[in-house]
Amino acid sequence: MPVSNPLAAGGGILITMHSLSQGGGDRIAVTLASGFARAGIPTRIALMSNAGDGEEALRFLLHPDVVIAICGAPLRGPVSRVRERLRGVRFIREQIGSMRPAIVLAATDNMALATALACQRAAPKPILAQKLTNRLFRPNLGPFRRVYRTRLFKFIFARVDLVITLTEGEREDALRHYPELRGRVRTLPNPHLSDDMFQGSQPPRPGPPRLLTAGRMVPQKRYDLLLRALAMSTHSNAYLTIFGEGPLRPQLESLTRSLGISQRVEMPGFVADIMPALRQSSLVVLSSDYEGLPGILVRALACNVPVVTTDSFFAAHELLGAAPNCAVVPPGNAEALAQAIDRCLDAPRSDDLQSIVEPYRIETSVDAYIGALSELVEARRATAAS
Repeated sequence: MPVSNPLAAGGGILITMHSLSQGGGDRIAVTLASGFARAGIPTRIALMSNAGDGEEALRFLLHPDVVIAICGAPLRGPVSRVRERLRGVRFIREQIGSMRPAIVLAATDNMALATALACQRAAPKPILAQKLTNRLFRPNLGPFRRVYRTRLFKFIFARVDLVITLTEGEREDALRHYPELRGRVRTLPNPHLSDDMFQGSQPPRPGPPRLLTAGRMVPQKRYDLLLRALAMSTHSNAYLTIFGEGPLRPQLESLTRSLGISQRVEMPGFVADIMPALRQSSLVVLSSDYEGLPGILVRALACNVPVVTTDSFFAAHELLGAAPNCAVVPPGNAEALAQAIDRCLDAPRSDDLQSIVEPYRIETSVDAYIGALSELVEARRATAAS
């Protein structure tokens, strides 16, 4: 991508994030920022807090030309993360004033409100793009929270120039709830895969089956369900590795003991590079209640490692419906999850899963983002000139 593209000439891109954490959305934002910088686009990340639990690993991935600005130290007490984002509204506005970016990109759902408020009163007013990284309306959402989120995102979307969805299913869902977004919603693939990830396919190591999953130990991930499924599986010699940290670790460790599977479950914590372990796995399993587009699933398919997942994200059937040796099961059903694990472990291993995730190559995705954001800049210039 030439340095003279509209984004570089227009002032670059400001990306807003809460912190550099273990979350997949934060890793994707850092990958995008590095891709923009490599393309010669001035890129800055505005962080609401420097308390991220994946900060060291993600800083290592950043291109040296990416500038990081931090609003302040973490706050303590009730709803501290919400308070940090609200504190950041003025900070984001100050970053816009000093950088004068062509585009402000809110990298995750939780940065939508603070970024929209900051851009609304910024001068000059930049183009605002918002990424949707999870379902707008989760299946278990109560009526009060549903009404609240409906009104909240109606307020946010009225101030956004482009809404970026991870899959076509998510785009269609957004338009069902907010038809006024038509013409301002676009699906762009997340940058998950480097070329070397496609070159590392290998058979699982000999011995008992090895299951793998990754993510923060929080209720959304339903690792309790996965542990119960492991205990139900007919493959009583199968091992499970859970990569990640989080507040539920003590409960999960206790559950492994009560289920009698503690000798078959490893919890090594967060790792910066999961690929070596992933390549040697027999099966990747996702047990979440809801997701955006799980990066571990995309990486698994790139390594020809089969996947069992709950129907927790819009692209589950789109990606895996016809994939050999993979399965999609209803959320919250440990027995169905156990049966799918058994079926996939018993089936012959496929070596034709990589083609499913070709669009998620980092270079392909970054180019798609640059193209879409450049179109916004050029459209605004044309409007201003007319």
